[in-house]
Formats: sequence, structure tokens, C-alpha cells
Amino acid sequence: GNAVLFSTEHEAEIHRNGKIERALRAADLHKELSVVFQPIVDARTEKTVGFEALARWNSPTLGHVSPDQFIPVAERAGIVSRLMRVLLEKALTEAADWPDDIRLSFNVSNHDINSSEGVIRIIGIILKSGVDPRRIDFEITETASMRYFEQAQSAITTLKTFGCGVSLDDFGTGYSSLSQLHALPLTKIKIDRSFVTELHERPASYKIVKSLIALSRDMGLGCVIEGVETENELKALLGLGGFEIKGYYYSPPWPAAEL
Repeated sequence: GNAVLFSTEHEAEIHRNGKIERALRAADLHKELSVVFQPIVDARTEKTVGFEALARWNSPTLGHVSPDQFIPVAERAGIVSRLMRVLLEKALTEAADWPDDIRLSFNVSNHDINSSEGVIRIIGIILKSGVDPRRIDFEITETASMRYFEQAQSAITTLKTFGCGVSLDDFGTGYSSLSQLHALPLTKIKIDRSFVTELHERPASYKIVKSLIALSRDMGLGCVIEGVETENELKALLGLGGFEIKGYYYSPPWPAAEL
């Protein structure tokens, strides 16, 4: 809703995104895409309870491209579902060899959560993998769930009926209505790292995280806290009752062979 002066930075971004889109459309996705895994740890026992799958792309023309760059480009270009299917197949192939009590957390695209066909494809990939759907948590964004609420509600219900968990990612950073949140059959929320960084020294962040943990508990939802990097942050979260932790304090993402 504001005027923006078009600059050389905007022009460079347009050219960069154009290169990324052209490379994605021409890519051998099965060969160029890979998945790394970051542990989710129960801080009370320091036991790994799951891994979040994170996308990586090594393009023969562009080199390593950050997912923060290529995922939004793929979404805008309408090809993100192709990428997600390949990444999900790769993640499930690895998860099939994990112990039965280790869960897989996977980010599902807005395109898939807002399409009944997308949800059917996801279920088909799971069935083909042989992985128990009760070990899988799909992560959706607030944007996906609120923009097309009824379709998102239907998709979440379908995945949950199939046995999967469904988490609301980066909770608190978007514009979700609590009344709508209550109507979604979620199993977890994930608290964004923007609230976690130095929360022991930031009273506002501390109070927000305290409220979100209490909200998840009152609604009977699991709660994963992202971006924990220091011992002081961890101690503060444990004091608030936040136990499932993901962040560099415990581990960076690792290739499957090194888990």
C-alpha cells in the first residue's frame, strides 16, 4: 500500500529470480535436490525425538542455492509441488531406516495444502514409502491455513485421519485468528526463533513465548520451539515448560548418512 522507488537492487533481484526459475524448470530434480535433517530434542532427557527435513539444491549452473531463495521462486512459478514431491520421497526413504519412535517433520507447500489433489499425492507417496504415517508431522504456514481456510481445514482433517500430525509453523509471526486456529484440527504449533533469540534478556519475547506455551498446553497441542542457540535460552524455555527444542544449541542440520 505504499509507493516504492524501483532501484538497482530490485532489478538485480528480478534477474536473480529469473535465473533461479529457469534453472529450476530445467533441473534434474531427483539428481540436484537433496535433504538434510535437523534434530528435534526433548530437552528434559536430551533424547532426539525426531528430525525436520530441510531442502538443499545444488544446481550445475548456479551452484548451491539457499532454500530461502529457490522455494519462494518455485511457489510463485507454480512448480513448488514438483519439488516437494521429490523432497518428500527422499525424506521418507531415509526415515524408513530410522527407529520406529523417531518422527519426521516435513514442510508441505501452500499449493499442496490448498489442493485436494495435492493432499492425495502426498498420501500416495507415504503409502509407497511404507513409513507409518503416525511417525510424520506435516508443517503448514499461517499464510496457507488462513488464506484458504476451508480447503486447509479439509486437507488437515484428511492428513490427520490418515494418521499424520499437522503442525502450524512459525506460530505468532502471521495474522492468524485464534478462533480460526481453534477450528483447525492441528496437533502441534511451532514457535518461531524470532521470539526465542535472547528471550532471557527480552521481557516482551519472554512473555510471548510463555503465553504461546501455555496456549498450546491449554489446547492440548504439542509445542516445538525453534532456533535455540544458547544455554541461557534453553534454561529460560525449560523454566517455562518448553521441552521440544530445535536449534544449533543441540545440532545443525546433517546429511542423512551422518545422523
